[in-house]
Order: sequence, then C-alpha cells, then structure tokens
Amino acid sequence: MKADTLDLKDIFRKDTRYVVPRFQRPYVWKEEEHWQPLWEDLRLVVDELMDRRLDATDRIERDEAQLKTSPHFLGAIVLDQQSTPTQKLETREIIDGQQRLITLQVLLSATHSVATEIGHEESASLVEKLMFNDKDLTTSETDRLKVWPIETDQNAFIDVMTYADPESENSELNGDESLEKCFRYFSDEIRDWAESGSEPPEEHLDALVTTMWHLLRVVVIDLESNDDAQVIFETLNARGTPLLAADLIKNYLFREAALQRNDPGKLHDEYWKQFDDDEWRVDVSQGRLERPKIDVFIMHWLTMQMSQQVRAKKLFPAFRKYLGQTDLSVEEIVRDIDYYASIYETISNPERDSREGIFFHRLDVLDTTTPYPVLLWIFGREDISDEQRVKAVEAIESWLIRRMLSRLTSKNYNKIFIELLDELKARDGDRVGDTVVEFFRSKEGESDYWPGDEKLTDSMVNMEYWAVINQRRLKMVFAAIERQLRSTGYSETLEFTQDLEIEHILPQKWTTHWSLPGERPAEVERIERDEAKNRVGNLTILTDKLNPSLSNAAWGDKREGIDEHTVLRLNKHLVTSWPDEWDEGTIAERGEWLSEQASEVWPNPDSEYWDK
Repeated sequence: MKADTLDLKDIFRKDTRYVVPRFQRPYVWKEEEHWQPLWEDLRLVVDELMDRRLDATDRIERDEAQLKTSPHFLGAIVLDQQSTPTQKLETREIIDGQQRLITLQVLLSATHSVATEIGHEESASLVEKLMFNDKDLTTSETDRLKVWPIETDQNAFIDVMTYADPESENSELNGDESLEKCFRYFSDEIRDWAESGSEPPEEHLDALVTTMWHLLRVVVIDLESNDDAQVIFETLNARGTPLLAADLIKNYLFREAALQRNDPGKLHDEYWKQFDDDEWRVDVSQGRLERPKIDVFIMHWLTMQMSQQVRAKKLFPAFRKYLGQTDLSVEEIVRDIDYYASIYETISNPERDSREGIFFHRLDVLDTTTPYPVLLWIFGREDISDEQRVKAVEAIESWLIRRMLSRLTSKNYNKIFIELLDELKARDGDRVGDTVVEFFRSKEGESDYWPGDEKLTDSMVNMEYWAVINQRRLKMVFAAIERQLRSTGYSETLEFTQDLEIEHILPQKWTTHWSLPGERPAEVERIERDEAKNRVGNLTILTDKLNPSLSNAAWGDKREGIDEHTVLRLNKHLVTSWPDEWDEGTIAERGEWLSEQASEVWPNPDSEYWDK
C-alpha cells in the first residue's frame, strides 16, 4: 500500500468517484461529537490565515500568508482501487474514512450555499470544483457527485449536494435526516461567522475556501492489488491502549534532554514521576468531552505559556511548536510543568469553605474550563495578595454567571480569556483583581460584555429558563442566593446535604387545579401562562420527596406544604411574600426579586463593590 499526505484539492479536484461499500454502516456523525469540533478546528486555521493576511504589508506577503499558516490534519482514509472502463471516472472504494469524506462534501455544499447567498461568485465557483466531477466523464447525474454513500443515505445526500448545484431545481431542505441537519448546521455557522467581525463576508469566505483547498490535510492510504482490505481495516481500528499526547510529550522532552546532555532519568524522577500515577490518566470532563487529566492540565499550561488556544487533539504538535520557540532548557520546562501541576491540583480540589473553593465549585457546575489558563497564571504567581486574587475570581465568576443568566453566547470564551491573559501579562503587576475588573468593564460586544442589572432583571423576568439552563446550574444559582439570604458571607459553606430538585410552582400541567383569569381570550391567556411557567420566577428547589407530593397541587395546598417542611429562606420568602395567589404577575415579581438577590451575589460591573 502507498500512503500520501494530501490536501482537499488533491483529493477532490481530480475527477474521481469515492464509493462507500454496501456493507459499511450508514452516516452516523453528530453535531456535538463531530460537526462542531470540525468547525472549531477549521475556524482556528481560517482565523490564523486571516490574521496573517491582515498583518501583511503588501500583496506578496498576503499571498505568502497561506504558506505560513499551520494546516489542520483531519486523520486518515483508506481507499481501494476499482477497475474503471476506458474514458470513464476513476473509482475508489472507501475502506475507512467514509464519515469524514461525506461530512467534508456536506461542508463544501454548505459553503457554496452561503457564498451564493451573499453573491461571492469566485468562492462559489472554487467550491464547485471540489464537489462535482466533469459531466463528460459521467453516465448519470449522480455520477457527478465525488462521494457516493450507501443506499440508506443516498436520497438525503443527493438533496444536500444538489441544493448547491446551479443546474439543479432542488431548493428546499425540510427533512430531518442526519445529512440535512449536518448541512443546516454548517450553513448556519458559516453564515453567522461570515457576517460577524470587521472584515466583509467576502473576505471571510475567501479565507475559508483557501483553507479548504490547501490547509486541510488527510493521510490517504491507497491499497495495492495484493493488499487485504479487511485485514488493514481491522488493524487500523484495532482495540488497544493508545498513547496519550502527554506520553508523546514526555518521550520528546526526555529525548531532547539527552541531546542537551541532561540526565533524563534524573529529570524524570525529580519532576515527572508524579505523572506516572494512574490518577493523572483518569478521564476528566473537558467541555462536552472527556480527556485524560494529564492531557487537560498540559493543554491549560501550554495555553498559558503560548497565549494562544491549544486543543487537546493537537496538543503534541502545539507542544513541539512551543519547544521550538522557547529559549528555556528542557530542565526549566519540566520544572515549570511540575510547579504548575501542583497549582492545578490545588485549584482542581480546593477547600470548599474558602472563597476560591466556592468559585471553583461554581466553575465546575458551569462546565467551563476556558478560564483555567488564566487561573493557573494567577494562582501560580506568589506576589499576588489574597485580596487581589479573590477580587479576580469574583469578577470572573460575576461575568460568567451574569452572562449565563442573561442567556448570552459563550462561543468566544476561549479567545476572551486568552486576551485577558495577555492583558495580565502586559501589566505584570500584583493588582490582578483590578486588572480583571477593568478588562471586563471595557467589553462592549455581544459576545463579551458584562451584563448590568437592567439586562439581568429583564432576562430573569421575561426569559424561559426551564430546559434552557440545565438543572445543575439552576440549583447552583438558588444555592448561592440562599447563602446570600443567610448572610453567612464566605467564612462558612452552606451545603445541600440531600438531593434537591427544581420544582415549578405553577405546575407544568397547570390545567388541573389552576384556572385562567378569563379576562381575555382563553388562547392568549393560555399561551402567556405556558411561557410564564418556565421562567425562573416560577422555579424553586425542594427535596426529592416533597417535590412529587406537591407537583400539580393548587397554590393553597402547595404553599402550606412548602411552608411546613422547608428550611430554606428562599422558600420562606416565597410563601410569606405571596400568600394569597400565584399567577403570571407574581411570577414576574419574584423573577425581579431573584434578580435583585443575584445582583447581590454577583455584583454588576458598575457596582461600588469592585472599587473597595
């Protein structure tokens, strides 16, 4: 067999038909596990290309920007040559990699669709060349498609691909097939991205198409006549214990240590030995995925050192790049990794009764790790006072939770915290808390501003929270408000020692015991009530035993049950403040009250609290 590293131009520009064998499984890739990571990885390359183009001082430098941009490796595919009639399309069977090739074709179709919408004909024309074979070499319309899936996926694939074909009459994609969802996902992401930022959409699309032509790489393994396709497929996909990125980094580091005439064994025993323990190889949550703890730590450490986003799947190449840029010796690097590993252990398992411990618990509930490179830097500095460190984490927490409660996007958090990291490094002073507050105060964009009380109140009064913000986060918010109502400050921890559940005060199935006012048309009142029931003002926390017993009860019975059994001041305020009735108006009143309590817990950007 023969293996080559090719870009998409090399794979799709030539007139070739890649056929998925009938015995292969259907298309199964999904948004969170596959499409979103692919788009995020693609964005990293496109953003780098655009940054290099913007930095160019003349046309020559702009043209060379592509050569200096780091390509993205998509993995490997295995192809088997098929016999081809004279003057007909060259055909290859996809032994391994069909999900990847199909997704890439859908991505190209989505790009073509957006380019056509905004009238960027040059981009649309270039993309077409990667989507369709020469008509003179085809015997049917479907032969024009570069990839041909199994029968189950063929109709949806035709619809998705011909949607972008200028010669097709297909203009609707209303189905629920995975391939159509894939097309809509990429179309929406590309459109939103192309229309954002200071550069025109055409500039975005030109960079995207250039990236897809030249900067996406695939290892293509072409089988020869004497190769057993099935044996090779099984070998490539064999089960085993894979090397972690940290293992590759370790081997690379200590090989370099030997070249620098250091004793690798001594360096290992002094600085790296702790990482050999199983606890460092245990998977920990990393956003929507799980990664080995050591890989996650090194990813955060490397992001902190390089001040640029490092992805877990590209950890080893990023580390090699860092090693080529730094003036530090291998011994200095492993000593630094060892030092920050202890910091990472401390902030990963903090004391729960400290202010920092409360912050890290809430950060865990938010399920975001993007601040960790900043936090490693802050907690690794020994010249920062406790007061400034606490102010820094409180400002980060307020910014994160106010944005969550205001239901604002979290898409650009990686970039925002790297920008904050650069700001902290530039100041290089001990007043990090003041710097963090000033940094977030200065933000004005939709993706980065720090919501004030007006926005917070509007969201908590009018927006639906149930099934939009997950229950773990809602319980964290209610627990924080309960702590505030008890005025315990941060010297002691309020623990919920039993399972508590989010309860609708006005029930989800309210029609049994809750009649409409009857002052306006019933349909209008019903719609308004269905919207109000899922707002935060209508939610509270109860024990898992009390919750079912009160679930659909009328307000009088529910109020008595809560009043008799609850010990939470949050609920005591509920039953004493609205003793007589519970409806859309009182839900709005309580939403406003909750926003006031939330503002006490997480001060607004203009609060005098930050100037203390």
